[in-house]
Amino acid sequence: MTRDKSKSVDIPLVVGLLRERNARNLLRCPDWELVSVSNRKRLLSTEFARPPRLFVVESGREDADATCDAIASLRRARPLTEVLIWAPQASGKAVRAMFHAGAKDVAVGRSPLPLIETVRQILEAQQFLPKLDDLSRQRSRSARFESMLSRSEQMWDLFALCARIAPTEATVLIVGETGTGKELVARAIHRRSKRPGRFVAANCASVPAELIDSALFGHEKGAFTGADRAKKGLVTHAHEGTLLLDEIGDMPSEGQLSLLRLLQEKKIRPVGSLTEMPVDVRVIAATNVSLVKAVQKGTFREDLYYRLDVIRVDLPPLRDRPEDILFLFGHFLKRLSKHYGLDVPIYSDGFLDALVAHDWPGNVRQLENFTERLVLARPQRALTTRDFDKLRTTGVSSIPVRRRSDWHEQVSAVDTSKTLHENLTPIVEEHERAYLVQALTKYAGRVAETAEQAGISRRTLLRKMKQYRIDKRSFREK
Repeated sequence: MTRDKSKSVDIPLVVGLLRERNARNLLRCPDWELVSVSNRKRLLSTEFARPPRLFVVESGREDADATCDAIASLRRARPLTEVLIWAPQASGKAVRAMFHAGAKDVAVGRSPLPLIETVRQILEAQQFLPKLDDLSRQRSRSARFESMLSRSEQMWDLFALCARIAPTEATVLIVGETGTGKELVARAIHRRSKRPGRFVAANCASVPAELIDSALFGHEKGAFTGADRAKKGLVTHAHEGTLLLDEIGDMPSEGQLSLLRLLQEKKIRPVGSLTEMPVDVRVIAATNVSLVKAVQKGTFREDLYYRLDVIRVDLPPLRDRPEDILFLFGHFLKRLSKHYGLDVPIYSDGFLDALVAHDWPGNVRQLENFTERLVLARPQRALTTRDFDKLRTTGVSSIPVRRRSDWHEQVSAVDTSKTLHENLTPIVEEHERAYLVQALTKYAGRVAETAEQAGISRRTLLRKMKQYRIDKRSFREK
């Protein structure tokens, strides 16, 4: 009897890697279509005419590890397609490893007859799989945008929006809490824009009001005290490229009017100059505060707000997309373990539950920093909920700054049961924080002068101040 090919699309497709001929013959059933492959390489590389509904793989006693690798690879490539393993000679340990790798079920009987019934039960339970598989294939292209990854539909829609607006000249306003990745989005838009110029980032909160025009638009020699030579501004450096104005809500009022002229006329006038210069720059602004409220308070120009709010990208906080917490945690864990040359830590289900239940007020940046601290802690056992609480609340900001007279005692208190890195890290952090506190005290909280004294960039200094919870305003009050 010949099968009607017009109905074949309604018949589930089963892909089998089976060495035993009897098992292959039994799997040739009119209820589903069997496609046999000869080895694991073909199992992973073959492009099928339509999405498979089930992989059935035979595993011998000697190739349990290879089978686990194949399961993991299949689950990554086709997360909605289930994997059934027939392992008549597998040990209990091997069976558990196969389940851990992602197998739907493991048939251990020597006879292939129960295998057929298991296949039938799995396929009958897949009532919605074809539609889900089509949706997954449509969405898989949207799960990554440049260096950003997500499993959240909110982020997929955001990635699609950024991809559409990137080639345009439209001004973009990125709104999101601290740590959600506003600069990553801006850099991704710039890379997709194909603009030949560079990407330049400016932190508006770190530039004093009296220097904002000079920082953005440059100045001529002798324009003000200390201007011993002409200097190009950040806008000029971003010519034919993209200028990111981070923390735009904290921009001094002196710079807001100049920025408005730039957006309207596409020209700049360096401080102390009498001539205007045309400039080709795309402006992307980012903020973690409400500009509408700033306009209502009178601290932000309303006309500038409307100029900036042409295309708005609202980045959702991590707590509103819990499906990304474990996904990003796993991504950071593998990347950071590889970076430091350390083993990937193991953890209990309770640890993962606590991970998902946490609010993550610092969002993705906080999760990444937490994961780095976890990797460097090098736990020798499975992490529990108590470990999560300890790692979450342990911060360098709580480390006291020791006096110079305590140095000998500190050196004598080294723990030789730990690695050199584990002994040095808290010491370096303590002295780094102490240096920054003393330098900021010397310069009354002025970030630019402190950064120059320290030999680091303003951005690096601001990041370290946030890391150690150092508030520059407290130094100004002193």
